[in-house]
Amino acid sequence: MSNYNDSADLAEHQLKFISPSMCYAKWAQVSMHLTTGQTHSCYHPPLHTIDVSEIKHNPSALHNTRQKKEERALMLKGERPEGCSYCWKIEDAGGRSDRIYRSGEYWAQNARKDIIEAWDDGDIVPRYLEVNFNQACNFKCSYCSPHLSTEWEDEIKKFGPYVTLNQDGSSTEHNNTKYLTMPIKVRQDENPYVEAFWRWWPDLYKKLEVFRITGGEPLIDVNTFRVLDYIYSNPNTWLELSITSNLCPPKPELMDKFVAKLKLLEEIQIWKEDRFNPGSGNYWYVNMAVKNVAVFVSLDSVGAQAEYIRNGLDFDTLVKNVDTLLAETNNTTVTFINTFNALSVPKFKEYLEYILNLRQQYSKSNQGIKYIPIHDPHNTHPDYQIHPRQRIWFDVPLLRYPAWQNISVLPKEFETYIQAGLDFMLANQNVDDFAGFYDFEIEKVKRNLKFFQESSCSKIDKQNLVSYFTQHDQRRNTDFSKTFPEFQEFYTVDNE
Repeated sequence: MSNYNDSADLAEHQLKFISPSMCYAKWAQVSMHLTTGQTHSCYHPPLHTIDVSEIKHNPSALHNTRQKKEERALMLKGERPEGCSYCWKIEDAGGRSDRIYRSGEYWAQNARKDIIEAWDDGDIVPRYLEVNFNQACNFKCSYCSPHLSTEWEDEIKKFGPYVTLNQDGSSTEHNNTKYLTMPIKVRQDENPYVEAFWRWWPDLYKKLEVFRITGGEPLIDVNTFRVLDYIYSNPNTWLELSITSNLCPPKPELMDKFVAKLKLLEEIQIWKEDRFNPGSGNYWYVNMAVKNVAVFVSLDSVGAQAEYIRNGLDFDTLVKNVDTLLAETNNTTVTFINTFNALSVPKFKEYLEYILNLRQQYSKSNQGIKYIPIHDPHNTHPDYQIHPRQRIWFDVPLLRYPAWQNISVLPKEFETYIQAGLDFMLANQNVDDFAGFYDFEIEKVKRNLKFFQESSCSKIDKQNLVSYFTQHDQRRNTDFSKTFPEFQEFYTVDNE
C-alpha cells in the first residue's frame, strides 16, 4: 500500500506541473464496447458513441474519438470535463481520486512520453485496454442485463420486461430493451467496430501492457481465441492478459480449447535482451509469451445459491474447471469476483472456505512463475527457478444496482452471516504461506459489514425483491424460497 501511495504522490506532482485537472487515463486507458460502438476512457465517465465514419480511415478512433480529444484539450487548459465528475466530487470533498491513482499506475507512467507527443489533438496507443467483442452469453445473472447477455435478451423477447415499482409506488419496467443501448444487429464479421479493431490491432498490440477481454462470455467468442493465437505467434512478455469468464461454456470442448491455448503460451521459450540494459548483450532471460494470464470469474456464493444468482451456472462444473485450469497451467491466476449482494450473504462463510481451500492447494511456496535470468543466450536449456506467488484472488465489491438486490434490503439479523465470514478470515490470516487471507481483503469485508450496519432501504425495495424473484421463478422454473430458506420469514412477510 505504501508503494501504491508513493506512486500516487509522484503522479500528483507530475499532473500539477501540467494542469490542475490533468489525468493520464484520458490518454492511456480505454474501455471499448464493440457490440454497441461505444467507448470511454476509465470506467467513471459515461459511454459515448464512436463515429463510424472516423474509424473507416483511422481505426485508432475507437479510442481517440473527437469527444475524448475535446476533453483532453479541456484538461490541458486546467478545465474539468463534465464526464469526469466522479473524481471531481471526491477531490472537492478533500479526497484523492482515481485521477491521481490511475495516473500513478505503471502503465500510465510508461505512456507519459506518448501523452506529451499526442497532446490535445494527436492519436495515442493506449497502454490499458478493456474490450468486449459481443454480448453472446449462456448465463442470465440476476443483476445483469440484455445488453450484456443474449440469454437475457431472449428472455425479455419471450416474456417482456420485469414489472417493478418506482419509489413513489408507480409501476415501471426493469430491463426493457427499448430503453437500453443494445448491440448493433449485424453478423459479427460485419460489425464495423470489430473490423476496425483488427485493423488497428497489430499497432495497438505493440505497446499494450494490460489487455482485458470481457463479454458476454469470451469463451464462446471466436475473437478470444484469435487473440490467443496472435499472442502465440507474436509474444509480448510485458503484457498482462486477463479474461473475464464464467468458466462454464455451453460446450465442454471450449474449456478444453481454452486451457490448451494457455498451455501453449507457457511452452514458448522467448529470448529477450534485458529491458533495463538495452545494448548490453549480456543479460538475457527465458520467459513465457505473456507476463501472466489473469482469469476473472464472477461467483457470488456457492452451491445451489450460486446457481440461482447466476442462472446457467453449474457449480460442480465450475469447481472442476477451476481445478483443471490451475492444475494444468502455471502462468495463471484466478480472481473470483463476488459482486456482494443480498443473495451472497447466507453462504458467505462457505464461499470463503472455498477460497481458502483453493489457496491451500494451489498457492504454495513451490508454485509460481518459472524463469531464470541467464548470461549465456546460447544455453537453450536453462534451469528454471520457482518464484512463489498468490494464484487465487477474490474481491467483494458491493452491488449497487438493482437496489432490491443491495444488501441494505436485508433484516439486521443477517449481520451474523457477514460477521461469521469475517471471523473465519481473522482466524485464517495470511502470514507468509500464501494460503490465508490478507489484511486488505479483511478490510474490504469490514467495509461491507459497516455499510450494512449503517444502511437502510425503502419498503419499495423490499417489495421489489419479492416481486422480481417471484417473476424470476415463474420464467426460469426456479424456487427462491427453497433455494434461500434463510429468507423465508422476510420473503413471506414482504409478499403479503
